[in-house]
Amino acid sequence: MLYALFKPVVGVALRWYYRSITITGLERIPPSGPVFLAVNHPNALVDALVVGHVVPRRVRFTAKATIFANPLAAWLLTRVGVVPLRRSHDESAAGSAPDPTRNAAAFDAVADALSAQAAIVIFPEGKSHDDPHLAPLRTGLARMVWHAADTRDVHNIRIVPMGLLFEEKERPRSRILVRVGEPIVIDAVRQQGATVSSLTQRVSDALAAVTLNFDTADDAERLQTVGRTLAALLEPLRAVGDDTTPLADVLRVVQRLDRAQQALRERRDAALDARALQFEQQVRAFRATLDAHHLDAHDVAIELGATPGARFALREALLAALLAPIGLWGRITHAVPIQIARAMALRNVRSRDEPAMRTLVLGLVLVLGAYAAQTTIVAWLAGPWWALAFFASLVPSASSDLRYGDRTRRARARARAYFTFRRNPALQQRLLADAEAIRREAGELERIALSG
Repeated sequence: MLYALFKPVVGVALRWYYRSITITGLERIPPSGPVFLAVNHPNALVDALVVGHVVPRRVRFTAKATIFANPLAAWLLTRVGVVPLRRSHDESAAGSAPDPTRNAAAFDAVADALSAQAAIVIFPEGKSHDDPHLAPLRTGLARMVWHAADTRDVHNIRIVPMGLLFEEKERPRSRILVRVGEPIVIDAVRQQGATVSSLTQRVSDALAAVTLNFDTADDAERLQTVGRTLAALLEPLRAVGDDTTPLADVLRVVQRLDRAQQALRERRDAALDARALQFEQQVRAFRATLDAHHLDAHDVAIELGATPGARFALREALLAALLAPIGLWGRITHAVPIQIARAMALRNVRSRDEPAMRTLVLGLVLVLGAYAAQTTIVAWLAGPWWALAFFASLVPSASSDLRYGDRTRRARARARAYFTFRRNPALQQRLLADAEAIRREAGELERIALSG
């Protein structure tokens, strides 16, 4: 009951913080039967919320036992189906030697859940982190699989890898892509003589295939900067007012760049390395020119005719007339609790996985409290029917405000590019020539890198 109540509330909170959550490969998650969803862990509690939101079937979670130290949290987590796991790291940090039997009850609970055909979410890295690559996987997942098969005779268990990829996990109105990989069929791997170690490695490889992994933070920044630019330039020309490149396309380009970079490194060719460095500098110079004029790479090829400009202005004016009043109502009723939540969330931040988690938790509490207070005041002033109508308007108006705000920002960027290039057509011609040179050189470097 509590899970069914929380799921839509969590969905609303996620959609308020993140602009979009897209999932690919959803059909690979079995609709029934015993399943482990093995998920990477880049963004603390947000990761669990995202998985619970996008997976159609009910899921249960595993979480570190230290969270259960708070009685209220323990009561709540238990009722939404969270199984506590005691990590050796936590026990060592507390000054006690790890107890090898510490998770016996948890393993039994997981085995019972799998026997009842449950889907269980586990983060096999064991911790949330900001590293640009997967952390070494713990063996707990493989040991739980073996335990369920041996002590409960559970068959047809599948491990489904899920990669969570955040555009900028701490930034409001950024995007999330969830990639689901091919399931690992446990009955088959046991017949092949798999061990705890080999199964853990297999899960690690499967997770690596649905995530982005870089050797260093510098590599991650470099490849994603170049990748975002290339993805915008490789996309077909978009109509005025359309959105930016889908996140899945951006990440696909980043992965192609990563493969090409690894191949070039393996060649140990100084001339090719210098050419690749020159290409990166070329892309950064292109972006610097865009930034200097406050332009977006998506808008370089914008049409400058009077007709598309007038069509754009008319469409945006009509949308503003329709959506702006609703968005303004959402802004008025939500600004105070959301701004307070954001300010509190950003205090004493120590890692990149804290802002979103704190904002979502505090925002839920403060917004729900504001709803209760505002609805009570309306009921007192105007009566219960007006209060009901007021309450029904709150969530749609907030969502409209955020969506319209996203569109308005994009529309302003397109309008700025249109007028900038109308005043300075030579700038557009120079940027178009630079964009074509970047596309050509990217294709040539990829061809050379992957041909040997």
